[in-house]
Amino acid sequence: MRARFALSILAAWLVGACSPSSSPQTSGPIDAAMTGSGGAPSATGGSPSIDSGSAGGQGGDQPGPDLSPTPTPEVNPPVDGPPAVNDDAGAPRDAAAPSSTRVLIYTRTTGQRHDSIPVAADYIGRAAKLAGLSPETSEDTAKFTTAGLAPYGAIILLATTGEPFGPGTVGIDALAAYVKGGGALVGIENATHAYDTSDTYVNILGADFAGHTGDFTTATCTKEGNHPSVAMLPASFNTLDEFYDFTKFRMDNQVVLRCAANHRPISWYREEGAGRIFYTALGHANESWTKPPLVDQHVLPGLLWTMRITR
Repeated sequence: MRARFALSILAAWLVGACSPSSSPQTSGPIDAAMTGSGGAPSATGGSPSIDSGSAGGQGGDQPGPDLSPTPTPEVNPPVDGPPAVNDDAGAPRDAAAPSSTRVLIYTRTTGQRHDSIPVAADYIGRAAKLAGLSPETSEDTAKFTTAGLAPYGAIILLATTGEPFGPGTVGIDALAAYVKGGGALVGIENATHAYDTSDTYVNILGADFAGHTGDFTTATCTKEGNHPSVAMLPASFNTLDEFYDFTKFRMDNQVVLRCAANHRPISWYREEGAGRIFYTALGHANESWTKPPLVDQHVLPGLLWTMRITR
């Protein structure tokens, strides 16, 4: 009896010792050979490592998450584009610089006004454009300040009489500073008949108008030297005009034309400080502006010389 009971206890102990639940499982990686039906792992308790090619889910038909590194998009190297626009491209340039091509043709008068002013301004402007300049005609007194004159490469006083810049000395002083600072000045016809009591203005032009004998007369003009303002003129020629007399004539004026029987000076040039001045008294008749040689062979070359432009 006792022997039978001992055998039953031994048998129970052997059954318990061989049971799978009594053997602890060791966690480890799971590969495809360890999967059961449907691709499910056959062991539990482990932390499987995931291979990017393994299938998961029911039947292995659903793709697993793609954990491959996201490719870095290719960045093309920068392409050189057009140069940046210079915002200061339109800023006013130094009036004395040869690259400044703006020309102010100033025509305001408060004294005697010549009928030839409009046609003269027109033909001078045409010739200036053909020479590559940018002319503009104005009677705005506000331009005769330091800032107002600064944008211009040259100033032309076309038969400006009386007080063309307005009363006072602001305009005169601005013009004098402009020329001495390197600006270009051209005086035409009776521009010498303005501010007659201002020594500053008279000195800039180089003389003061003192009248003329009669009205239009035909006289012979003779050139002196070979300055650009007369280089293309014949040695002597006849022209119909009013031939001025002058007072307060500066002795450093370089005369290039003398006209009439007394060989009075009619055209001259001079350097003033860092600037240049050219003056001619010719041009009273409308017809003289519309045909050679006044514009193309005299006034325009004189203008270009004051601007230090050669052609």
